Order: sequence, then C-alpha cells, then structure tokens
Amino acid sequence: MNYPKSKHSYPDADLCNATALRAHLGVSGAAITKATYSGRLDTYENSKGKRMYHRILSVQQFRENRDRRHVTTPTQGQRRMGFDDLTAQAVAHDAEFDMPSEAVGELQDLDAAAFKRGNLAVSKAEKEFQMARLAKLRADEMEGRLVDKAKVAIKVYQIGADVQEKIMTVYSWLAPEIVGYFRELMVASGMENQKVVDLTMESSHEIGEKIRRACLQALKDLTDKNEANILDG
Repeated sequence: MNYPKSKHSYPDADLCNATALRAHLGVSGAAITKATYSGRLDTYENSKGKRMYHRILSVQQFRENRDRRHVTTPTQGQRRMGFDDLTAQAVAHDAEFDMPSEAVGELQDLDAAAFKRGNLAVSKAEKEFQMARLAKLRADEMEGRLVDKAKVAIKVYQIGADVQEKIMTVYSWLAPEIVGYFRELMVASGMENQKVVDLTMESSHEIGEKIRRACLQALKDLTDKNEANILDG
C-alpha cells in the first residue's frame, strides 16, 4: 500500500529509495519490486511526492512477510557467505539466515546450514524418485498396463476355486479307470474273472484315497507359494 505524505508523519530522513533498501537487505532490485507490487512492502511518499521505503519498518516488513515457500536463490548477503541455491532453499524458513549485506563477516552457524542443505538434498531426491514412479504409473494406466487390484483378486479366487474343484474330483474317475485297466490285464493273463473281482473289490477306494491325498498335498504346496519361492520346484 502507498501512503501519501498526508497519511504518515515520517520525515524524509527516515525514508530511503529502493536501491538503499535493496543494499541493506542484500537482495536484488527485482525482489524489492516484486514485493512492492505484491503488497508485501508498503511505500511512503516523501516531501517531493516520490514513493520511498522506511529504513526500519520496510526492512522488518520485508522479512516478516517473506514467502519462504518460493525461495529459489540466495540473497546477496547469503551468496557472499558461500550459500548456493540449495542451501538458500534449505534455510529459507529460518530467519536466522536472513543475512543483510552488512552482516557478512559476522559469525554464522554455517554447519547448521550445511546440515539442512544435506537434508533438503535427500528430500528432493526422494521426491524426484516418487514423482518419476508416479509418472510411470500414470503412463502405464493410460496405456492399459495397469489393472484393478480388486478385479484381479476376484479373478484369481475364481481360478483357484475352479482348479481346486477339478483336482479334488480327479480321484473319483481316475481310480476306477486304473482298477479297470489292471483287471483287464489280470483276466488276460488267465485269472478267473470272479477271482479278479474279489481281489480288486476295495482297490478303487484305496487308490482313490491315495490320489485324493496326493492332490491335497499338491494344493497345499501351491497355496504356500509366495514371491520369494514361486519359481522353486
């Protein structure tokens, strides 16, 4: 907001232009201009009607209203301390590192800044990895390579039920066929038919039970499979 001279009581000596404010804050002229037009910085007209900034209030206003989420580069003061873009972003939320130009040379906790920079670098790497993963998932979805998990689970259950039903009924028809085959061989070898029938009377049941148990074990082995041993014999 701009305050005309009639709306404030500050003398010209308390005011400064954008160049002086920029130098004091250690930021670029573009940063001052942007902050002014966005409403972060108020201006005060001097006795000549020219828009100026307050030497103390404007500095406080700039720092208090700073949108730290959008910091991308270091201030001039931070750059003189050796801060790069990533370090400036890492400490953007900490007012301790809002160093004006005249503060350069004073003792600063640069180790803390370096530590925060390292943490930010890791966070950015993790974010980039997750964003790349998300992009791949979206591409797979658009190309039809992704399927609905619930639909797959239902289909797998249906297939499993069908397999179980077929396996568990094998013994009911396979055992009689096996017994019949051996009966024919025994009769063909010269044994009396009645004797063959008597000898194999309980065979269908016993053979069927062996087949049923073998099928149960095969099903158990299949259900015990997981991602780690799915290819094991």
